[in-house]
Amino acid sequence: MKKKLVNKQSKISGISYTFTYTGIELPVLDITHPLFISTIDEDAFKSLSLKAAQKAEQIKKLPFFIKKIMAKLSKMENTYMSGMTTLIMKLGHNLIKGVRVGFWIKFGSKKINAIALRMRLRDICKYQAEILIPQLKKTPQKSLCFINIAGGAASDTINTLILIQKNEPLLLKERKIEINILDIDTYGPYFAKQCIEVLKESNSYFNGLDISFRHIQNNWTNTQKLSDLLTERKEWIQLCTSEGGLFEYGSDKEIIENLNTAYDNSADDMQIAGTLLFDETNINPYIFEGMKIMGVSSRLIGIDGLKSILKNTNWIIDHIKNDGTIYFIFTLKKEQLKDKE
Repeated sequence: MKKKLVNKQSKISGISYTFTYTGIELPVLDITHPLFISTIDEDAFKSLSLKAAQKAEQIKKLPFFIKKIMAKLSKMENTYMSGMTTLIMKLGHNLIKGVRVGFWIKFGSKKINAIALRMRLRDICKYQAEILIPQLKKTPQKSLCFINIAGGAASDTINTLILIQKNEPLLLKERKIEINILDIDTYGPYFAKQCIEVLKESNSYFNGLDISFRHIQNNWTNTQKLSDLLTERKEWIQLCTSEGGLFEYGSDKEIIENLNTAYDNSADDMQIAGTLLFDETNINPYIFEGMKIMGVSSRLIGIDGLKSILKNTNWIIDHIKNDGTIYFIFTLKKEQLKDKE
């Protein structure tokens, strides 16, 4: 297999690089790098969102053959965007200069949905770091276990660790850290493992840290592996997350079963971080029309749908944020008896 290297002159200072399963050299995503931060302008995002919404009717009226070409260029796998394509969109146009991924993917990385993906990633990593830092301070002797459902390339888990390492480096030192990706995909977790290994090299974020990685082949319709993992690591600090996964594609029944499994087999202080889409009424209509063209199977349950689902569990919303047009980012905590009184 011939590797597709990034031109040396195009490589960015302060960014690590590694290879995908198919031999494409990509940057390791770092949400703290100035070139990532510069691809998120929230005022510009609001303006783009408004302009996009105004184009929704035009999208509806596109000829069938144009819609078919758009669907083909979207790099969809079945009814969802592949984990690796999503990762490239998250990297953004500034970080993929010189990367051999094709014109249309680079073009798409500047659009509203790609900016929203980057905002979603930034915010869920911030939430995860805020959850973990107090627990790490409180229990310096405990190991740390990440459980990422449909985690793909684990960009949220990796960047949560980067945030902690940059802000509170002593909290990760001499602590066993385990990243578990539960996913049917193999390409994303392969790249995640390569990223972790290159970040362990000298002068990189994870140098000297005891970080291990496991890809657990798993479909969320079967919660046994999740149950086993949670039980196995119950004495560890645990964080369960699903960015762009379970809460955006799973059925109500599947979400409830996974939440109840997590509740029954974890410590009282374990939390869950996740993302979901706005409901059909509130999502940007341009995005909604685009999803229909691409045949995306994402569920538009919105915050009311999540609240309805949570009534069948013992989880409650702890924090929630929205980008104003596409995504909610939230954390859940266990409902204790005192919360019910």
